[in-house]
Amino acid sequence: MSVYTADAVSLLSYLVDALPRTADRIFAEAEAGETIVHAPSTAIAEVLYAVSRDKDVRGLTLTGTPDDARQALVGNGPVTIASVDEAELAEYAQIVGELSIHDALIVASHRSRETDAIITSDGVIADAGYETVWN
Repeated sequence: MSVYTADAVSLLSYLVDALPRTADRIFAEAEAGETIVHAPSTAIAEVLYAVSRDKDVRGLTLTGTPDDARQALVGNGPVTIASVDEAELAEYAQIVGELSIHDALIVASHRSRETDAIITSDGVIADAGYETVWN
């Protein structure tokens, strides 16, 4: 079974149904139980923060409460929370100087869980040599 790491942008795009084709397919497979999508707890926290501020995502406005978003992603949705643990912090310590705090946490989660790729539109992560999926 394929396993992916999702960043906050991909989660927000999922909430407003604005994922590009390949990323949308992965989330659909996760909804069907055919693929696993992990999201670091920090990415989930970013999403809940954005929802609390009525942020626009890809030209669409987020609606609902942070708890609605949590339910849509984790409670009833296709996302599994990847809590920050010692293995992830060890990976983070190795790369924190190379990436922003948020990107480094996503990459550390990906590396520590050995996921197939990171679902992100962030070119910095791809440029750093990590497998990403977006289009």
